[in-house]
Amino acid sequence: MNLRHLVVLLSSLLSGLVAYARSAPQAAAAIVPAASDSALVQLRAAQVYSPAMQRLGGSRPWRYQPGSPPGWASPATRDQHWRLVGPHFLVGKEPPGWRGTGCFRLRFTLDPALLGQPLGLHMVQDGASEIYLDGRLLGRYGTIGTSASTTQGVRPRYRLLPFMLREPGPHLLAIRYARFAAWPRPYAGLDLWVAPAERLIAERVRQARSDTLSLITVASAMVLAVLHFCLFWFYRPQRTNLYFSCYLAATAATTFLVFLRATCVDEEIRWWVELGFQLGAALSSGSLLVFLYAMCRTRLPWFWLGLLGLASLGHAVQWLAAPTAGNQVPAVMIGVFLLAWLRLLPALGRALKQQQPGMGLLLVGMLGAMLMPLVAGSAFRFVHRWDNPDFLAAQIFVQVCGLVLPICMSIYLARDFAATRHHLEVQLRQVEQLSAQNLAQEAERRQLLSTEKERLEATVRARTEEISAQNLTLAAQRDEISAQADQLRTLDEAKTRFFTNITHEFRTPLTLMLGPAAQIAADTREPGTRQQAELVQRNAQRLQHLINQLLDLSRLEAGQQVLHPAPGEVVGFVRGVVGSFASLAQQRSIGCSFEADPLELFVDFEADMLEKILANLLTNAFKFTPAGGAVTVRLQEEAAPAPAPTWVTLTVRDTGCGIAPAQMPHVFDRFYQVDHSPTREQEGTGIGLALTKELVELHGGTIALASEVDCGTTVTVRLPLAVASGAPASAPVIGRGKAVVPPPSLAAESLAVAPADAPLLLVIEDNADVRAYLCTLLAGSYQLLTAENGAVGVALAVEHLPDLVLTDAMMPRLDGYGVCRALKQDERTSHIPVVLLTAKADLPSKLQGLDTGADAYLTKPFRRDELLAQLRNLVLSRQQLQVAYRRSLTEPSPARPPTTEETFLARVRQAVEAALDDETLGVESLSRELGMSRTQLHRKLKALTDQAPSDFIRFLRLTHAHALLAGGAATVAEAAYRVGYSNPSNFSTSFSRHFGHAPSETPRQAVGQH
Repeated sequence: MNLRHLVVLLSSLLSGLVAYARSAPQAAAAIVPAASDSALVQLRAAQVYSPAMQRLGGSRPWRYQPGSPPGWASPATRDQHWRLVGPHFLVGKEPPGWRGTGCFRLRFTLDPALLGQPLGLHMVQDGASEIYLDGRLLGRYGTIGTSASTTQGVRPRYRLLPFMLREPGPHLLAIRYARFAAWPRPYAGLDLWVAPAERLIAERVRQARSDTLSLITVASAMVLAVLHFCLFWFYRPQRTNLYFSCYLAATAATTFLVFLRATCVDEEIRWWVELGFQLGAALSSGSLLVFLYAMCRTRLPWFWLGLLGLASLGHAVQWLAAPTAGNQVPAVMIGVFLLAWLRLLPALGRALKQQQPGMGLLLVGMLGAMLMPLVAGSAFRFVHRWDNPDFLAAQIFVQVCGLVLPICMSIYLARDFAATRHHLEVQLRQVEQLSAQNLAQEAERRQLLSTEKERLEATVRARTEEISAQNLTLAAQRDEISAQADQLRTLDEAKTRFFTNITHEFRTPLTLMLGPAAQIAADTREPGTRQQAELVQRNAQRLQHLINQLLDLSRLEAGQQVLHPAPGEVVGFVRGVVGSFASLAQQRSIGCSFEADPLELFVDFEADMLEKILANLLTNAFKFTPAGGAVTVRLQEEAAPAPAPTWVTLTVRDTGCGIAPAQMPHVFDRFYQVDHSPTREQEGTGIGLALTKELVELHGGTIALASEVDCGTTVTVRLPLAVASGAPASAPVIGRGKAVVPPPSLAAESLAVAPADAPLLLVIEDNADVRAYLCTLLAGSYQLLTAENGAVGVALAVEHLPDLVLTDAMMPRLDGYGVCRALKQDERTSHIPVVLLTAKADLPSKLQGLDTGADAYLTKPFRRDELLAQLRNLVLSRQQLQVAYRRSLTEPSPARPPTTEETFLARVRQAVEAALDDETLGVESLSRELGMSRTQLHRKLKALTDQAPSDFIRFLRLTHAHALLAGGAATVAEAAYRVGYSNPSNFSTSFSRHFGHAPSETPRQAVGQH
């Protein structure tokens, strides 16, 4: 770069001198004498050759005329009327009348010592100009136009204007200057410096060399940036290399822009270079800050980076509003950078304290990086004083400051590389050792694998032979299973035939039962006989209904059921079926309603099957809906275009207990019970819904069920029924859909009356018919209590303490086994005999009942005589136990574990004996002591000892007094007082009545017995 500038300077000097020498012999135009007030300068040799460069004209004003007046460069033009102004003005302070162009004229004379000497002019400007000397063109910079778009300004940094004069003068220097734009600020005028041409050339060469020094920093920074980026690329976790690479790249770009700004002569290009310099300085500061924080291994200063970015943005906006040429970094950016650096000092101190490698080099580099922006402005001014002989040293100092941090980081990189290499060599040796170990282990592993492979191959062969044998066995089993399946199909067909035949056979005895029972119920006048006949008739009808359902299922399964639809009015038919359940709904206090849309609908349907579908759905709805609930039936028509059938939707909705989601998929399975426990509250066989589903599918319809626990169930049936083609027949007669109404309770006058001293019998049975039948059998011999389930039965037993309990085994809420267990475990009811009455006749069920404490086990159907004999025997055994318990009060107990009743009697005896001398001891205080009511204590003692509590207390008192008197331990009066008698005469009377002799004779009686 310096070579090019030197060639330019020498060629311009030689061409100027030759041109001026050629023009010297020609006749010059006459110079108009200068007026007394005209601009005239005397150039002296001492000033031109002085060490300090001289400004042409010094502070003297020039003649000035705005625009381009005619003859402005001619010495013959009179300029006495031109204004006197200085050519070096600022933006905004232009000479009067300035419109972008103007002409300046200055006259000067020479000392004789300067005549014939090569001189030169150095012009400082930012616009375009034409320079004339004595009317001849001396030089031209840029292009002068009439507007900013046509004018091209330049800054002649390395160019000069040589000239040589042989006459002392005066000479005329005329300059036409044009500048329309405000860039660059603040200088808008021009300056001319005069010196010997040789000196000017030397100064320009030195200036070009100093500018070229910037390229050293650019090249060094770029090389280091590429190096550190490559280090980051090959080792990504080390982000410090990336940050330092960004800083070096930004520094290189900024320094290169400084070089371009110094060497570029085009003002428009210099504007873009200056803008890039402002942005590059901000980017360089930010990347340096990130790098420093990364080196100290602390969090990145996002706040300070943002603040620095905002300051840089504000400075860029300010510069764009008023662009200036300068090499100074903005003070705001320097301040933000210094504050962020000061915040880094604690982290830097911790890093030094921890002896982190390379921190000393980092400190030296940071010092150089910080000095760079501080000394850049002053050094720039010092360097560009081209008349200063030490400007090259100043430029070198600036470049060294810029290279301190890269050099320090390069040294750090070299040290880190050496340490890394040493670490890698150590690791390499370790890897070699591990590789040798791995090779040995690999050989051992291969040997093991070979052995294991042989073992596995042997195992596979053995397993293959075993699997082959198993396959042969499975093939034989498959053939056997296939034969068994054929046998099962044959047995199933035989079972179906047998089931159908035996079901048909049931019809004959049922007919013989239903006919006589109906005739007896109609002919007899005795209420008891009529009730017995109605009982037989009602249960025979129920059995017939179950048999019919089984036959329907059998026919549907065999595919023998065929539809026989007939025209009819389906709304009235459904209303009649719903109406047949009105009495059942009234008796159970359940609301029953029917809705239809439309009110009439004539279709072809089979009345018998539709009645079975609806009756089964209503039976289930009423069965599982409690009192106070509601059952709603709704019929809707879904019209369809002809000839498609009309879809009739039947919806049965109840507010019952609902069905759990886990049980919903099985409700239509045959013989499935939602509650299959022995304590379920509702009876059923699990046939109704299965039959309903089969009948609906026979019609080609669908059935869906939606339910929610404790909210109710909704069943929706959709049937495709063709519109009636013929005349509608009369409404079908409703017969089978009649609801089964629970039997009324037996009238009191129809039951026999038991004696007042008859035992109290509690009957627990959930079936009303069986409960009524048992009451009929037992009313003449026992006083009766009845309960419909086990929980109610246990409560009645605790309250009334019956003499006997007769309970069914399978009941809702609490079954018979639970009743027996509850009664036997309760001290108040443990003495009560329990008879289990159930349909389970297998031995495990009998053993289960007897294990829970049942005294007798009878299976249904039971014989009347057997039941009565069992009850009589239990009463008799209870009476024998009473005698034994009374005897145990006066005799020592045998050496065996006591029973529950013996334990209870011992508690009562201890309670009485503890207060035996208390004459106020009575039934009330004794019942409180035992935690029982007066009635419960009375019935308990009466059942165990056939004695009332007061008699039991008197018995114990008299027995204890007899022992005292027989042993001679007390007199009659003392014995009376010690057993709670306040009056000895009353004691004597009671004693004589109980033992048959007076108390005074007791010692003699005792001696006689011995």
